[in-house]
Amino acid sequence: MYCEAMTRNALRLLRPALLAAALASTGSAVAQKAPAVSVAASDKPADVAWSTMPIDELRQRAQANEVPAMEEFGRRLIAGTGVPRDRKIGVAWVQRAADAGSPTAAFNVGVMYDRGFVLERDAEKAVEWYRKAVDGGVAPAKHNLALMLREGRGAPQDGPKAVELLREAAHQGMTASMYALGDMYERGGAVLKDPAAALAWFAIANECELQASHGSETPLAKAAQQRGAALERVITGADRERADTIGESEYKQIVAALQPKPAPSHAPPPPARAAPQAGTAAGSAWPNATVEQVKLVQQALIDLQRLHGKADGIAGPATRLAIREFEKSAGLRSTGEPSRAVYLALVKARGQPDAIKPPDPPPPPTSADIAKLMEAKPASIDDTPWPAKAPDQIRAIQQLLIDLKLLNGEPTGTVGPATRRAILAYQKNAGLKQTGEPSQALFESLKAARAKPGG
Repeated sequence: MYCEAMTRNALRLLRPALLAAALASTGSAVAQKAPAVSVAASDKPADVAWSTMPIDELRQRAQANEVPAMEEFGRRLIAGTGVPRDRKIGVAWVQRAADAGSPTAAFNVGVMYDRGFVLERDAEKAVEWYRKAVDGGVAPAKHNLALMLREGRGAPQDGPKAVELLREAAHQGMTASMYALGDMYERGGAVLKDPAAALAWFAIANECELQASHGSETPLAKAAQQRGAALERVITGADRERADTIGESEYKQIVAALQPKPAPSHAPPPPARAAPQAGTAAGSAWPNATVEQVKLVQQALIDLQRLHGKADGIAGPATRLAIREFEKSAGLRSTGEPSRAVYLALVKARGQPDAIKPPDPPPPPTSADIAKLMEAKPASIDDTPWPAKAPDQIRAIQQLLIDLKLLNGEPTGTVGPATRRAILAYQKNAGLKQTGEPSQALFESLKAARAKPGG
């Protein structure tokens, strides 16, 4: 329920006429689907009507070094709004606002250098100005800087830092950053390949983008859904469970970061709810319409103070997270689905009479369920867990390669030519598919090899 609001707030952009739509270069999928943001929201105080201020007053205040006035005056000159268009002078005013400390203006200057708008294209200067905007907390700047660090454009390639910036931007509501994370983890290269993390981020991007577009399928949402579906067809059962865990954890952090803080209230507690009468939702048949079913579940979660906002009938990430947390607390199987069984449990927890026929008991375990239990492996001698962060994952694999005398030096946390050669050598000797890529499967195989006598 929060992705709509959080995306709208994070991407409250100035007029697109400022710059042409900026797409990340290199021709990758993220370049086609996850555009670099062209302009950021203004830092101008909301209590001043800057966009409707008479041009003479605006010019006077800009010349008096009022930073918001500089930004707005520059915008009008670039767009030709109420004044003759003069992009060079307009850009000069935006630069002046950036020099005066405006994070948004710093971001817009970065975009101008990045895309060669009026200013001569200069990747290093773009990185410099993006960093200043990042220091001011501008989410689109984190996204654009991450794309440059991913490719090593304007600065040395730094995959782990790119992931860090994209996660920060994603937690501020940037759905393009969520998609970019899925792309990076699926393709590898700058970071360790991780299909489970890729699937989790594609799912998050799809749901949040649908929330932001009020359920309408955008190109980004469609791309995230398609790539997630393709991963689901090839991913293993263990990785699917890990994808669920990663997705739930990231949802929780996104919601915690962007959930509006309720204002303190000194009003007396509301009166207890009366028992539902015949014909109300709890006393009548479970609605046929999915939207109405979701609304019932959301309202019950809101009543139990497990969800904030309004019941909108859309089962977004915040709703699914709240359902999962309730299911865990109630001892139910974690599904995240707004089902009748969940609603009945919520009604019971809320203290209302249960007037709906209880759901049928769960079916007996299938052969697939039994096989899954049989496949569970006992803990090995080396129970070192797979690290959570990409640099630590790479270091763990490098240390194992060093222990097996396949790699010299110290673990660095980055995948270079020496590391790839060592991985290829091990995969060849072990009869594994030769990819040269670090992965969790390789990590487990290396641990097993090290545990063997003489390993």
